[in-house]
Amino acid sequence: MSLLSIEKINSGYGEIQVLLDISMHIHDGEVVSIIGANGAGKSTLLKTISGLIVPEAGSIQFDGETISGMSPDEIVNRALIHVPEGRRLFSLMSVYENLEMGAYSKRAESNFKENLQAVYQLFPRLQEREKQLAGTLSGGEQQMVAIGRGIMAQPRVLMLDEPSLGLAPVLKTDIFAAIKKIADEFGTTIVLVEQDVVNSLAISDRAYVMEQGQVVIEGTSAELMDDPQIKKAFLGL
Repeated sequence: MSLLSIEKINSGYGEIQVLLDISMHIHDGEVVSIIGANGAGKSTLLKTISGLIVPEAGSIQFDGETISGMSPDEIVNRALIHVPEGRRLFSLMSVYENLEMGAYSKRAESNFKENLQAVYQLFPRLQEREKQLAGTLSGGEQQMVAIGRGIMAQPRVLMLDEPSLGLAPVLKTDIFAAIKKIADEFGTTIVLVEQDVVNSLAISDRAYVMEQGQVVIEGTSAELMDDPQIKKAFLGL
């Protein structure tokens, strides 16, 4: 059985429908990439899964329980965590305080020290800067804080929206390596929305390609890397 099942979801903003009969299945322990051009509906999908948008039709199940229609905090308490695009840090709070904000659920609060140590092992730079205001960090460091805050919530599924956006190539490499490490060493299931197709497919088990609110291609990452349509549309080959 899938850990996260999305069945024929229709969703959008008011009268603007963005997602059209979207279905996806994420298995425990997988890294699954969702790729597509700007405006394909990728971010809307993550917002719908995390309860920020209520779907008009269809259902979302997490670990056998229907979560579509639940409030975002109820979904967080079930350890399904969304790290949104743009980092959304508390810029006037320290690195430590931002990480602390990720551990507000009872489940995560009881393992605060262990989770904080895990974040610092993953991103040693954050321990060095734990007293520094988040707004004064570089873009790459801010992204580390955003991902670290997600880890502090002790997720079973971590959904990451464009974590490499705006980063220099060397920092992108670090972020993708960290995401792979979270999956491999923490056993966390990852749903990764990315426009960097090459790097996202390189660390993924499977991928879905979205276009105009629909899934148009799905398969293993290796299959998609060899797909002529993917090569032409996203890899410039």
